[in-house]
Amino acid sequence: MILLRTLYMESKKSYNILLLSIIYPLPTKENKGTSVCHYFTKEWVKMGYNVRAVHVQAVYPRPFYWIAKLNAKRIAAKTGAIVYTKRLNHKENYLMDNVPVMRVPVFKPIPHGKFSAKSIRKAVQSIVEDSKTNGFVPDVIVGHFPNPQIEMLGLLKNEYPDVKTCIVMHGDIGIMIKVYRERLPELMKDIDMWGFRSKPVLEEFEAAVGMVVNPFICYSGIPESYITGINRHDFTKPLRNFVYVGLMIDRKYPEKVLDALYDVYKNKEFHLTYIGEGQQLDLIREKMGNYGLQDQVSILGRIPRDTIVEEYDKADCMVMISRGEAYGLVYLEAMARGCITIASRREGFDGVIVDGENGFLCNAGDAEELSEVIKRINAMPVAERQRISENAIATAKRLTDQKVAKMYIDDIIARS
Repeated sequence: MILLRTLYMESKKSYNILLLSIIYPLPTKENKGTSVCHYFTKEWVKMGYNVRAVHVQAVYPRPFYWIAKLNAKRIAAKTGAIVYTKRLNHKENYLMDNVPVMRVPVFKPIPHGKFSAKSIRKAVQSIVEDSKTNGFVPDVIVGHFPNPQIEMLGLLKNEYPDVKTCIVMHGDIGIMIKVYRERLPELMKDIDMWGFRSKPVLEEFEAAVGMVVNPFICYSGIPESYITGINRHDFTKPLRNFVYVGLMIDRKYPEKVLDALYDVYKNKEFHLTYIGEGQQLDLIREKMGNYGLQDQVSILGRIPRDTIVEEYDKADCMVMISRGEAYGLVYLEAMARGCITIASRREGFDGVIVDGENGFLCNAGDAEELSEVIKRINAMPVAERQRISENAIATAKRLTDQKVAKMYIDDIIARS
């Protein structure tokens, strides 16, 4: 029955999807904002669905922007957050990859706090008016991140009684509980479906809030062009070339990778390439001096995505043992090139990587365990390392942008 309904809804080209998110890319040269939601919406448009996206832009009191202008680089380097130095005063509409996007300001007195109820109602009214102008009546409304999307979806359901609502959690359970407190159970009643960016996020949610009915996992994908046609890694020798790709911030522990390699390779026969920016680079440079590893480490900073692919091809192993990851596309990119990949246990990529099958897992920030994982890999037969590399590529082939977007919308339609 579900299969028949899915096939029917796929053929129904008028199926309308409204997506709300606090993070969405801007049509600017700098293109501030991650494309995590846009990867889905643009693929849905290609599939023939009618899609509209709403970027819920948090707007703070003016003094915050004065501070941001003076300290933008420092804040970004410390937290990895997107720092807006210009205050949005009115809604904006733009088209990105054939996806109509409305950027709407919603007032928020303090970071990580509650949005203004009045501002939320005003934003919802703007969404309704914009939809009416464009003859758009949503069949499903999807909110990424609960604050304030869980409130907005409830208000929008009042405007569209037949609509189905969905919230996708990115690991922000603590913020949701802190902001909504006793209101949370009532707000959750208006949500018909729950999606989660990874299995650990789902498990954390159910431990804190309670079980949800028929949840689904909402993975992100990579462009199919990232997947190597020829695996250039043969692993006839132990791991020698390592790469770290990500922000150089506290919760990602980039310096721990260097600590582990210094422990494993007493003869210093390794090379580590760091790709990314952030305040932890100062600590890394200090350790390079203390360990005498200036010749073993390269720091490339931020480089174009296509160039990163070349670095994956040079590396035997990609390592990032970070904390607080809802997912982690860099792991998938590395796997697509055949790198042996080490990610964090109980974080966003646990479940995609199965330890010892298509990659390896390590406790976040644990340099001692990371040393043992690398030694374990080096002790494996060549054929075993090659098998894990091939399995990594096979995993990436199942998680392309188009395939995960289809899985995502199929999961929603099957539950509608």
